[in-house]
Amino acid sequence: MNEHVAFVIRTVRKVTGFTQAQLAEELEITPGHVASLEQGKANPSYGVMDRIISKYHIDANLFFGRPQKDAASIDVKEIETMQDLLSKVSEKLEAYGQFVRKPEEDED
Repeated sequence: MNEHVAFVIRTVRKVTGFTQAQLAEELEITPGHVASLEQGKANPSYGVMDRIISKYHIDANLFFGRPQKDAASIDVKEIETMQDLLSKVSEKLEAYGQFVRKPEEDED
């Protein structure tokens, strides 16, 4: 599992354009731990994998048995598109919330 997971983490970092230090900050771990993960010397905790999956919209299957070539298909455009879509949805929900009125209290 180490070599495959290392490949996925390294690919995510390269696609996002992060240094190991930047990815470490994003994942709330040390740069040394990122280096160990990328070299296959350590396995990520569930929390680290969950943060990668959530932050970068990565299919969890990439960590569990998919061939490395599938990990290579992670595309920065897909990540940017998903982040843009989530941002737009958030904006629309906020705008919608401004137009929804609370039910007026019954007048006696």
